[in-house]
Amino acid sequence: MMKKMFLCVWLAVILVICGTMSVQAQKIQVVDKEGQGIALASVMDGNGVLIGMTDLNGVLADVKGAANIAVTHVAYKAKSVNVGSLTDGRVTMEDNDFGIDEVVVMPKPLIYTELYYRFYAYVDDSLRTFIAGIVPYNYNLQKKKRTVKFSDYACAVFNLKDVSWWKVRSERMVLGGVRTTPGEQSLVDGAWKKSYFIEKEADGVNRWKIFNPRETVGTLVHANGLSTITIDGGKAQMYANERKGEKKLLKKRQEVNYTFQYVEVFRLNDDGEVGRDDYVMSLNHWERDGKKGHETYIVEAWVTDRGYMTDDEFKQKRKDIDALSSTQAYNHMPLEELEAYERQHNIPAISDEVRKAVSLITRDRWINK
Repeated sequence: MMKKMFLCVWLAVILVICGTMSVQAQKIQVVDKEGQGIALASVMDGNGVLIGMTDLNGVLADVKGAANIAVTHVAYKAKSVNVGSLTDGRVTMEDNDFGIDEVVVMPKPLIYTELYYRFYAYVDDSLRTFIAGIVPYNYNLQKKKRTVKFSDYACAVFNLKDVSWWKVRSERMVLGGVRTTPGEQSLVDGAWKKSYFIEKEADGVNRWKIFNPRETVGTLVHANGLSTITIDGGKAQMYANERKGEKKLLKKRQEVNYTFQYVEVFRLNDDGEVGRDDYVMSLNHWERDGKKGHETYIVEAWVTDRGYMTDDEFKQKRKDIDALSSTQAYNHMPLEELEAYERQHNIPAISDEVRKAVSLITRDRWINK
């Protein structure tokens, strides 16, 4: 009898241990060729379901049992890997050779920037909406005013339900990602210190950490002629809410599990400085609990053209872009043509996993027509 009891207890212990091992979290770290962590890389399973985003150190604590994952980021080539084949859970990303020529200064009043963006909306980690588009905008040097105009051109595919809501939502978020004033400038002139209590401190050669009195909330890196700033905006904002006594806003953000992070990249000039005409790319990531589930929004944006223009030249440029939608099905550009545009401008392609997820939320005629 004692032997049977001992055997039962021993089997129970083995089952508990095995059960614990089976649910053990599999951590990964996404790094660049120098071994530095890549923040805000999207990690998806083989069906394009979003597993999560890496933190400021490039770490994702758990791939949730996925055997194969796809990792994407605006500044790197998408990579699909087998989790079991990784060494120490490290995923090394390859730089994308994306880039545009420097702007030649001309005696014209507007700085023109053509922006290509991709917008993803997830509900409970499943892709609900995908929209891609081209946005022409300018900054008036004399009036210190910007003009952003959205076009139907290249609005490729979207969920068939609540189309107008998603379209408006994507445009609002893309607008928020348009950087007319570099974040680095806000650190230098103290604007962010006044608003969010954050500042920077040297953290190695051409590297800085961005912090508030509580914790590190970001990084700033100068490398390969680029300035890359990564901020955990949610942490910075909620700390500022506390300091300013904004209790209602803080409570609301906490209740919906609000998070917000972004990356922005600007070109460095010969003096190691950045300016509003040197915007290269950005990545914005929001999460919150909504009525239909946990919502995640991701906006990727790349500059595809820029230069100095007159008002008339800008108006003509907008007409040229708008005219391209007139021959497309439902005034929307097929996904294949979008991908051709991406190749033309050397923009990192969406992964096969994301494309698979996109195909599930679109009508074939909107892709192939």
